Amino acid sequence: MEGRTVVTSDDHKLGTVVAEQDGFVVVESGHMFKSRHAIPTDFLHEHEDVVRATVGKDVVHDSPKIDGDTFDEYAVKMHYGLIEVNVVDPDPNLTEPADPTTASPSGLDPADTASFGGHVRTHLGENDRSAKPGER
Repeated sequence: MEGRTVVTSDDHKLGTVVAEQDGFVVVESGHMFKSRHAIPTDFLHEHEDVVRATVGKDVVHDSPKIDGDTFDEYAVKMHYGLIEVNVVDPDPNLTEPADPTTASPSGLDPADTASFGGHVRTHLGENDRSAKPGER
């Protein structure tokens, strides 16, 4: 494939294949400001002297760039969805989720406070609930 032109699924000429390694093809694009991206060979097929990618131009350009001759294969596989990301529960023995409420500030009775936009609002006076802000 080396030296062949790569065309994306949205019919954009992406660049030229400059290397092949470990299931990836390295494509160089740009005229003055060249960049290199690795594309898994799973997303490429040859057709009439052109290498066609089954992904669009934006997908390739958003992939991790190659710095020098090496690249992070794991990051490239993650970008193209070839590696599944699993989230591990920090405590698999925990049967109930943690309480999402936050504690009241010290010295305040939770029944006498309210939350407005995440900020605790306290009453102006013990019995005066009709006072407007700035009035006492």
